[in-house]
Amino acid sequence: MTAFVRLWILLSALLVGGGWILSAVRQLNRAGYLVVFALSGIAYVVLKRKYGSPARGGLRIFLYKFLQRCLRPAPLLFLVLVVLSLLSGALHPALNYDANAYRLPRIFHWLAAGQWHWIHTHDFRMNVSGTGYEWLAAPLVAFTHTDRLIFVPNWISYLMLPGLIFSVFTRLQVRPRVAWWWAWLLSSGWCFSLQASSVDNDGFAVIYALASVDLVLRARENSRVTDVWLSLLAAALLTGAKQTNAPLVLLWLIAVWPVIPLLHRHWAGTVGVALASLLVSIAPITWFNFHYGGSLIPEDKMGTAMLGTFHLTPFWGILGNAFCIPVQNLLPPFYYLIPPLYNNWPYAWNQIMANFLLTPFGSHFDSFEKFGFSSGPFYNGISEGNAGIGLGICVLILVSIYDAWGLRKRLALSSGLTSKPVAFWLRIAPWLALLVFMAKVGTFENARHLAPYYPFLFPLFLARPGHEPLTRRRGWQRFGLAIMAFTAIMIVTLTDRPLFPAQTIFKPLYKRYPKAEFVSNEYYYYVESYYQAIEARREFLEKALPPGEKVIGYFAQICDIDESGIWLGGHRAESVLPNDPPARLRELGIHYVVRMAMPSISLTATSGVG
Repeated sequence: MTAFVRLWILLSALLVGGGWILSAVRQLNRAGYLVVFALSGIAYVVLKRKYGSPARGGLRIFLYKFLQRCLRPAPLLFLVLVVLSLLSGALHPALNYDANAYRLPRIFHWLAAGQWHWIHTHDFRMNVSGTGYEWLAAPLVAFTHTDRLIFVPNWISYLMLPGLIFSVFTRLQVRPRVAWWWAWLLSSGWCFSLQASSVDNDGFAVIYALASVDLVLRARENSRVTDVWLSLLAAALLTGAKQTNAPLVLLWLIAVWPVIPLLHRHWAGTVGVALASLLVSIAPITWFNFHYGGSLIPEDKMGTAMLGTFHLTPFWGILGNAFCIPVQNLLPPFYYLIPPLYNNWPYAWNQIMANFLLTPFGSHFDSFEKFGFSSGPFYNGISEGNAGIGLGICVLILVSIYDAWGLRKRLALSSGLTSKPVAFWLRIAPWLALLVFMAKVGTFENARHLAPYYPFLFPLFLARPGHEPLTRRRGWQRFGLAIMAFTAIMIVTLTDRPLFPAQTIFKPLYKRYPKAEFVSNEYYYYVESYYQAIEARREFLEKALPPGEKVIGYFAQICDIDESGIWLGGHRAESVLPNDPPARLRELGIHYVVRMAMPSISLTATSGVG
């Protein structure tokens, strides 16, 4: 698996760095990508002769080992999750809210202009947020002219997760048997398994985080400078994926310290890799944010809240997140499993939180985005848009820590940890990085933004004695396998990507039992949901918009946006802001402006603008 991780880091760096370079020469298109792929193939052959191939071990050997592992229940269940995720992503369009609001549109804008550029838009996230995932998806859109395959980077990343977790855990002195079990269990965490079929950009970055530590620790064993270079690229890619991942670079800095002499001996190559890492890191988007907006995360022109609310007071940020993050991770998988409130309980909870913010003590948390809110209105329960590591994993680790402590006392087990300062600090450092995150980030759904952090938080506890005998107990194993099996059920029942005939079931049931609360709730979420409205809106746009018009203007609030539907209908979409002069519309050739409003799918088009 390590061979594929190395290749994935190289491919990711090629796509991210290639995207910025092609933008600089205004050749962000299929021809530009073909040139990049050809040149990178030549460079790979040359570097392979000098440093050796990063891919050691054949595909046949890997497949054989993987199939052998799948004879055991935990790997078999992970394989089920992989297959279900592939089906979920392949059978359904990318209807994730954030993807439609700004991730997909920014790709369409870049490809249409032949370069990254600061987009004229009401949604400032389209410009200021991390670009890592979009650069991976851009060539898929460029070559296929569809958004149906852009979930693939998430899915590929998911395949590598168990192997990387196991490798990192064992190097952080977690016993192999304990690391084996938790590698599969953590890979079934909701923020990873549900995002594997989506276009959310939280879970996929965990591969870069794990690889940045794993490869540099391997370099201490094999003295291969190429592994250190790849770890540097992985750390840079981690920051480029999302600004909130930046504190995790602390782990790479700790891990790389003992192998700095190895970098000194190959200083020329190190300088080249450092420059490439700068290109694929957070640096480019940060520079543009300062250049165009004057800050790390510029404020929206329409005066809305800062993206990510990075302006928390550290003390109140840590205190507030100490409440919010556990609450989000302990949410039930399906909201109607809480009788007798059913789907009304999130709204009641949100009202309690809103009233709390009006109190003198609660006012300290005003800088949070929707402090303490349980969910948005589009969720039937846990989805990729609001999932943390998951209720099951949280319960299991708490039970495991308690039971392992009891076994340690009863069996008088010693720590068994040898003196390895780097391993010790790598078990402590993630919690320090978490404190930095909590001090500065107050977004609505911090539980999913923490996805790259979760695996690193466990070794501090799992390296302690008592966990190995615990993993031998049948009851513990069955509990863990039940958690993985339940994750499969969640993938099947996702509101926006169900793998069962939801509409066929709930339409007739609703006609027959319209007053049944469970039936009416499921009918709303599966038949008349936000996601179904988006699909209907796209169909409407395809029929309503004039085929001869190349550029279509649209006006919408942030929560109403589906700009992707205009692009996918064969038109170029341009945002129309309230203060735009008529001359701009005439200059762009806009003859029609579409007004979007949720939840209604009805659209109003006005011709002859200006």
